Amino acid sequence: MLPDQTVIPVITSMKALLRFLETPLPCFIAQDFHLNLLGEVIETAHAHKRSVIVHIELIQGLASDEFGTQHIIQHLHADAIISSKPKVIEMAKKNKTPAILRLFVMDSKSLKRGIELTQTLIPDAVEFMPSLVYPLIVPMIESSPCEVWAGGLIRDVDTIRTLTHSGITRVTVSDLSLATAYQP
Repeated sequence: MLPDQTVIPVITSMKALLRFLETPLPCFIAQDFHLNLLGEVIETAHAHKRSVIVHIELIQGLASDEFGTQHIIQHLHADAIISSKPKVIEMAKKNKTPAILRLFVMDSKSLKRGIELTQTLIPDAVEFMPSLVYPLIVPMIESSPCEVWAGGLIRDVDTIRTLTHSGITRVTVSDLSLATAYQP
């Protein structure tokens, strides 16, 4: 499973990875890398005893399907996969790799479908985006079969506190400084 970390930053470049490695944070989400560079990103992270969650849909040069998932897990040794695609989540689970289902909530219909999908797939975690929809998610947290995460449009530590105090397990952020500034 993933390390105990409430705020997980998204890393999108080697320069950002080097900054991340200067922090005590144990885990990050890798996205926007080219497939040819992703292996080096994961190797570097593992050499520093860090865990990498790969956002499979945002890896350049990789099909975000079952075969791409197998490649990321079996050959590049990602520690977890994040995806909005049910087939990717299923393949990660078959490979005994933590799977985070990312759901975009645009209206009540997408929220209902997301909750149903979570109940069916039972991923290791479900991430709702944007985080501003958290009041709609809070009622389902107790009955969720997995951790509930939130991400997107988070601009300050107070928002992270609001989310975690409402029952959200983990928060993903694109700003590394927010991840390092947060104190539970």
